Amino acid sequence: GGSGEGMYNAGLAINCLSNIVTEDLGRELLPDLLHLLNHPNPYIRKKVLLCLYKVFLKYPQGLRLSFDRIKACLDDSHPSVVSCAVNVITELSDVNPKNYLPLAPAFFKLLTSSANNWMLIKVVKLLGSLVPEEPRLARKLLEPLSNIVKATHAKSLLYEAVYATTLCLQYVKKSDGSQPANIPQVVELCASTLRNFVQDSDQNLKYLGLVGFGSLLKSQPKVLMSHSEHRGLILKCLSDEDVTIRTRALGLLKFMATERNLVELINQLLGHVEAASGQYRCDLVATMIGMCSSNKYELIVDFSWYVDVLVTLSGVRGIEGQGEVIAKQWMDVAWRVLPVRPYAVRRSLEILVCRGQGVSETSENEVGESLGHSEGERYILSEVLPAAAWIVGEYSHLLPEALAEEGMDNIDSQYDSSSKGIYHSLIQSLTAPTDAAGINPLPCDTQAVFVQNAMKVFSAACHHSYQTDGTQGMDANELSCSDAELNACVVTLLKNLVIYMESPDVEVKERAFTSYQLLQCIG
Repeated sequence: GGSGEGMYNAGLAINCLSNIVTEDLGRELLPDLLHLLNHPNPYIRKKVLLCLYKVFLKYPQGLRLSFDRIKACLDDSHPSVVSCAVNVITELSDVNPKNYLPLAPAFFKLLTSSANNWMLIKVVKLLGSLVPEEPRLARKLLEPLSNIVKATHAKSLLYEAVYATTLCLQYVKKSDGSQPANIPQVVELCASTLRNFVQDSDQNLKYLGLVGFGSLLKSQPKVLMSHSEHRGLILKCLSDEDVTIRTRALGLLKFMATERNLVELINQLLGHVEAASGQYRCDLVATMIGMCSSNKYELIVDFSWYVDVLVTLSGVRGIEGQGEVIAKQWMDVAWRVLPVRPYAVRRSLEILVCRGQGVSETSENEVGESLGHSEGERYILSEVLPAAAWIVGEYSHLLPEALAEEGMDNIDSQYDSSSKGIYHSLIQSLTAPTDAAGINPLPCDTQAVFVQNAMKVFSAACHHSYQTDGTQGMDANELSCSDAELNACVVTLLKNLVIYMESPDVEVKERAFTSYQLLQCIG
């Protein structure tokens, strides 16, 4: 039908076809549908275009056969038909944008001439998807996209235009390294627009602003560093009630970190860790470690501070998935950075010794989700224990230097009431019977590391042993191992290694047996 009731009946029939079309129906009826694209009534042409989209989904070969006809609809005399053609092409291009590169000139013409916001949104999205396939298109799109950003008041179009601009910025650099002269102005325009999105009270717009910043930072990683107001906004988003906004903001932090502000950023994040829970708490910890360890710790000035951060994180509940990462970082720092080794030994010593009965009991309910700073807190990630044991054992010759660290007198170095000194306390901790045969024994690989490093500590105790006769001064007692303490070490090892020799794990059993026999041979 050309007009009136017949027109709507025809539209109803076309709409019905789009809902029931199959591959066979599409193959048979495609010529008739293409013929209707020449219908004088734009209503029918619109309906046919929208129906063809459903036909192409069922009969993909039909798109190749009718591509030129669809392309011709972009030059239709009626704007609504052009809009439908744009919609169909944009939806189809999601699968493989490269196939639609020949349409770039037609879409560029629409970009610079159309006043239909909804159609422009589709045009901008399609052109943005074509940029990675044809990078030369990026430089041509910068100006018209920037004009849209400056002129439009429609939030949807504004976001699509600024997001497409951030995509273009990733491809504007020429092979010789040169860039268009207007790049700084375009970057500033994108940053200010996205900042307004993030500042908006609408949560959806705030989220889109963060997504846009993420895209902008791929080509302009220093944008957040050079704008303090942007940094403040991103940090504020970390306290947002919406976890998706918090997670998006978290992904931007790595672009904010510098050598000067790293400590401040990490300290702020530690506060967020204490208040967070679930996967977001794990994401916070992963982000903190990623920021500190990036490019082989290039942003860290004080490695003692970073060791303290790792120790703090090792006492956080609910981040068990990050325990191995924390342990590897701890060991890597101790291995790479020689000046920090004594301090790493000291902090490892604290963690191991505090596992003993000498520490007051604390209710798990009282500890809750705390960071482990409260007095009497004994929680430590199980994955961190082998790292602490390895550091103490591998660098046990540095124990005297570690004990001489400023503030060590504030540390309780007694594993329990029977401890004779720091070496004895360490050996008690590393060979505790409950770790091998208690209600909740440690993993066998951890037990193996403990046994091995207990012997390293014993070796250091032997090296630093001395005769107590004539010794004066507190420092000598702190930095040396008395005969009484050395004897206590031997007794504890002989007593506890027997339990580890009964382990079902071959590695633990072998290490315990070898150590026990060695002690027996020494006499």
